[in-house]
Amino acid sequence: MTQRMSLEEFVNFARSRPLKEVAECPLELLPNDLPAEMIRNTAQPLRGVLEKMAFEIGVRELREQQLFEQMFGTLAARAVDMAQDNEAVIAHQQLRQKIQDLAPTLDTWRQRKMTNYAMGLAINPLRESVVQIHSLRARLARAMLVLADCLKNPSQFAEKIQLNYERLSKQARDIDAALGEFHALHLEVSAAEMHEKHIQINASDGNKKELFDQLRAIEEVIHRPVSLANKLMPWAKNKQLEENKERLSELHQRILGEDWVMSETQLMRWLDVLVDANLYAADQSQRLEQARADMYFLLTAFCEQQEAAARNVARNPFVQADPQQAIQFMLMSERMILDYFARKRAEISEWLGSTAAERLQSLDGLEKQLIIEMKQNLKITTQPS
Repeated sequence: MTQRMSLEEFVNFARSRPLKEVAECPLELLPNDLPAEMIRNTAQPLRGVLEKMAFEIGVRELREQQLFEQMFGTLAARAVDMAQDNEAVIAHQQLRQKIQDLAPTLDTWRQRKMTNYAMGLAINPLRESVVQIHSLRARLARAMLVLADCLKNPSQFAEKIQLNYERLSKQARDIDAALGEFHALHLEVSAAEMHEKHIQINASDGNKKELFDQLRAIEEVIHRPVSLANKLMPWAKNKQLEENKERLSELHQRILGEDWVMSETQLMRWLDVLVDANLYAADQSQRLEQARADMYFLLTAFCEQQEAAARNVARNPFVQADPQQAIQFMLMSERMILDYFARKRAEISEWLGSTAAERLQSLDGLEKQLIIEMKQNLKITTQPS
C-alpha cells in the first residue's frame, strides 16, 4: 500500500512544486485531512486546487468508513470515532483542572483550618463529576477491546486500526492517572472522616460506660433493703427516693445524648472511596491500611447500632455481647459487604477485557479481606473477659 503524505509533507510539496504537478497528485498520496483554515489562508489559484482536493479526501474517507464498517461492524466504526473524538481528552483536562482548583482548599484543610465535614462537602462536586469519567473510562475499555479484536485480521486497515487503538490507549492511561490522583485525595479526606467517626464512637462508648456505672449504683441504692433509720424517718427515705429518680432520669437523658449517628449511605460512600482508592491509587498503601481498619470498626459499630435501634434500646458497649448477638452483627455486616461488592462487580464488568479482569481480581481480594478482618475484629470485641 502506498504511504500517504503527512500534512507537513504535503504543505512542503505544494509550496515547492508547480501548480500543475500539485493538482495531478494522486488521491492515495494525499493526507487524511486538509484543514479548512489552511485552505482559507492560501492564495488563488492554489486555493482552488486545495479545495478540490479537500472534497476528494472527504469522499475517500467516507468510502473507507463505509468499507471499514462493512468489514468490521458498527461497534468497530464507533470505536474509531471515539478514538478520533476529543471527549476523553477534554474530560481528562477538565478533571486535572478541577483537582488543581481544589488545591487551595485542601491546603487550608491540611492546616486544620477547616473541618473534615466541610472538606467532604468541598470535594463532593468533584466526586460527582468523576462518576461520569468512570463511565467514559469504561467505554474506552470496551472500544479498545473491539479494536484489539479487529487487529487479529485487519486486512488493508492495519495501520488505521493500530493508530486508533494507540490513541484510545493513551486516552485511557491519561484518565487513569488523573483518576488515581483524585482517588488518592478522596481517600485522604474520607480516611480522616472515618477516623474521626471512629474516635467519636469510642469516646461515646466510654462516656456511656461511666454513665451506666453511675446509673447502676443509683439503682442499687433504690433497691437496697430499708434500714432502721428509714423506717423511723420515712419522709427522709421518700425525699432520697425522689432525688434518686431525678438523678436516674438525668442519667438516661445524658445516655441518649451520647448516641452517635451514622447512616448506611455514609458508610457505603466511605466503602466506595476505599474500594476505588484500592483500584486506582494502590500506592497509598499506608493510608489504605488505616482506612480499612477504621472501616472494619465502623461496619461492626453500624450493625450494632441497627440491632440496638431495632430493639429500641440504647447501645450498652460494656455489657458482654452474647454469641447469638455477635452472629447477628456479623451476618448484617457480611450481607452489607456482599451486596455492595455485587453492585461494584457488575459496574466493573461493563469494562470487559483484561482491564476489567485485573480490577475484578483486585476487587475480589479486597472483598475477602474485608469480610475476614471484620469477622476477626468482631470476635475480638465479643470475647468473654
